[in-house]
Amino acid sequence: MTQEIKKTVVMQILPALENGGVERGAIDIAKSLKKEGFEPIVVSKGGVLVYQLREAGINHITLPVASKNPFRIFLNIKKIVKIIEQYQVDVVHVRSRAPMWSAYFACKKTSAKLVATVHGTYSLSFGKWKVFPLKKHYNSIMLRADRIIAVSNFIKDYLVQNYRLKNQDMPAEIVEKISVIQRGVDLRYFDLSKISQSRIVNLINEWHLPEDRKIIILPARFTSWKGHEFLIDALKKIDRDYCCVMVGSDHGHKTYRKKIETSVVEAGLSGKVKVVGLCKDMPAAYALSHVVVSASVKPEAFGRVAIEAQAMKRVTIATKIGGALETIIDGKTGFLVDSTDSSELARLIENALNFSEEKSSELGQAARSHIEQNFSNEKMCRDTIAIYRSLVA
Repeated sequence: MTQEIKKTVVMQILPALENGGVERGAIDIAKSLKKEGFEPIVVSKGGVLVYQLREAGINHITLPVASKNPFRIFLNIKKIVKIIEQYQVDVVHVRSRAPMWSAYFACKKTSAKLVATVHGTYSLSFGKWKVFPLKKHYNSIMLRADRIIAVSNFIKDYLVQNYRLKNQDMPAEIVEKISVIQRGVDLRYFDLSKISQSRIVNLINEWHLPEDRKIIILPARFTSWKGHEFLIDALKKIDRDYCCVMVGSDHGHKTYRKKIETSVVEAGLSGKVKVVGLCKDMPAAYALSHVVVSASVKPEAFGRVAIEAQAMKRVTIATKIGGALETIIDGKTGFLVDSTDSSELARLIENALNFSEEKSSELGQAARSHIEQNFSNEKMCRDTIAIYRSLVA
């Protein structure tokens, strides 16, 4: 009787499974792992996306890993050790700082290898301190993994520059552990040819959009650095008809959403700008638009809107900071604008609204090809799984 070969077990840990790029990336990796013959496990406090794992036959374990309470973090060490031993976990992949503190010490007690993905810059300031030592120490746990994944070159450069030892360069052995794996987009989900007219009509009716105007959309959470006010300032300068839809979650930021709604009225844009909530069918939202704007006034670690919009063959305009510098080829697959120049943003939007169908189609096809070649989910998953393989070889 032949002995069954043990599958390599990879356990991802993230705070929760709500809607978001980190969560979608973790699910994509889990599904690819199963397809490649690994045994995937996901640990989080739960959330609306757990059902996607269950539908795929992937084990989800509920644990309060989102908590930053030091006592809870300490208790989670023992629980993670138990999971590692019970499921014979080979690789633990962590996507956030609080669970990383637990996972780091759990892996020290077992033979499991540790991978960390840095999804953001993580603030170093506190009160009057530009760099608060305790906060920097808390963040630096992500650099103690066996391998570190940065979601963009911008994030890798940020880590190297900000996590030096005193006035010295970051040790070469840490730099060598950092790999850049940019986020990917599901090209089957974000595919213009697969969007039915009924899906588009449903959104037009739900949002009460005019049929005689071109549509601009800003897909972004309602938080100050996403650039809502920057875009409003630009829209005031556009001398033609349009309808702009600001779409995104206001969870935890309802006061800011109300501020934006007030700003729209005060700018005299009530008939031109609509503020709506979270959209469950973003491919259809992109499909009904003519121009997609990513107006962030602080650097995005990566910025999924830019790659999703380009995958949907839409004219994409983003601020030239952070991840967008790596995902948009200015003038060829989209356009970049200074994050303080609302007049230039207005000019770019107005030009895009005036594009002929041929010009929009040509730009859209170039954008789609660019994303297919460089930012597919398949590439992201393949590169990530290659790191897992290297650790267990």
